[in-house]
This record gives sequence, structure tokens and C-alpha cells, in this order.
Amino acid sequence: MSMERRVRFELLYGEHAPAVKAYIQRRAQPSVADDLVAEVFLVCWRRLDKLPTEPLPWLLGVARRVLSTQRRGERRGAALHRRLTESGTPQPAVGALSPVVSSTGAALRVALEQLSDCDREILLLTAWEGLSPTQAATVLGVKAATARVRLHRARRRLARALIHEGHEPLPCTPLTMEASP
Repeated sequence: MSMERRVRFELLYGEHAPAVKAYIQRRAQPSVADDLVAEVFLVCWRRLDKLPTEPLPWLLGVARRVLSTQRRGERRGAALHRRLTESGTPQPAVGALSPVVSSTGAALRVALEQLSDCDREILLLTAWEGLSPTQAATVLGVKAATARVRLHRARRRLARALIHEGHEPLPCTPLTMEASP
């Protein structure tokens, strides 16, 4: 391992690990966040020579895929637990599968839960992670124009969901959220 490569990775980790961890913590159980961050940076280490000039959107895209893999594993584990329970074999409890949702307003939380995963993800990438639509496009693996259209439509659906719940749409921008820790 070259010293230059190691130093580059350490700098990259030091700069972006907090943002990657925050991204993961908002979408997964706190007990698995550190392990998932480690998986993201393992992929980063393996592909260090091929990283884009702006690595954060790429890292968040990797985090998104790591989360997806983790959720699939949880679903398979829950299904196995159900099958074993139905067959009468006692098994340890499986953890909750729902992602952690920020403690913003109750109305906003309810409205966000009504949206599709795709809508929720583009909104949260721009609001919580502070990414531009172009950067969010990198995370989602789509073109920038596609991300802008998805964001516009997701904001409209969020506003409709808020109105449906009996609340006024959020002022100024269609989505104003305080980032969670």
C-alpha cells in the first residue's frame, strides 16, 4: 500500500465520513450506522483511483446501495423469522425494519411517509444532505435533468400531501426542513 494512497483515503474519510454517517443515520437504525459507513468506505478504498472529482455525491450513492442491500437482508431475515415462528421453532426477535425519520413537524413526517421512496429520497437528498439537484442525480444514478424533474414533482406531491392532511404547504420553498443530527 502506498503512503500517498493511504493519506488520500484518510483525508477523504476525514472530510466526508460525517456526511455519509448522517445520511445513513437518517435512513437506518443507529445500531448499524457505523457498520454501514465502514462498508461505504471499503468500496471507496477499493475504487480510490476511480473516484470523481466531487466524491460526496458518489459516496452517498454508494451509501444508498449499501442501505438497500442491508434492507434486503433484513427483509429476508424477517421472512425467515416468520417462517420459523409459524413452524413452531422459537427464534430471537428481529429488529424494526422502518428507517429512522427526523423529528421535524408531525405534519411533515406524515406527509413524507405518504410519498413514494423515490420522491422521499430526492427530497431528503436536497433538504437534509444539502445536495444540488445535479449532485442528487449522481447519488441516484440518473441524469441531472431527470433529478430536477423528479424533485419538482416530489415537491408538488409533498405540498398536496400536506394540504390533504389539513396543513398549509411550507412557506418559501416547497421543502424546508432542519437537518437532523
